[in-house]
Amino acid sequence: MRRVLIVSPHNASRELLRRMLEEPGLSVSATGDADDAFAAISSKPPVLVVVDLRRPDEDHPLFLGLLRKRHPVLPVIALVPGRLRIFDGRHERVREAHGDTTEALHHLLSALKQAMDDLLAQDLIRVLRTPVGQA
Repeated sequence: MRRVLIVSPHNASRELLRRMLEEPGLSVSATGDADDAFAAISSKPPVLVVVDLRRPDEDHPLFLGLLRKRHPVLPVIALVPGRLRIFDGRHERVREAHGDTTEALHHLLSALKQAMDDLLAQDLIRVLRTPVGQA
């Protein structure tokens, strides 16, 4: 079963993201602690990590930098104020979602779900693709 790891220092955000991202055939786990997240990644690497950086916390921007350095090809979606930073293992792109309104939050969460679906599809293609030179 493919696994997604959510990292957020806030219980309510972790629970909202976990519920929103759950789907059949996908295991979604969440933690608020950077050390627990690195342990989980080392023991059973997820196909995607979602990091919530929307509220100030001094450890999580550092966590994101260390994550990208230690696992440079691991897909990561970072929720930052007003945007999503989406790293697919090779390239990074940004999706804007400005404002503090309900509509802006809905737009951000919809963009998150779409980005997750895209990254999971890329992972599935990578897994199912026949290696070059083999038939």
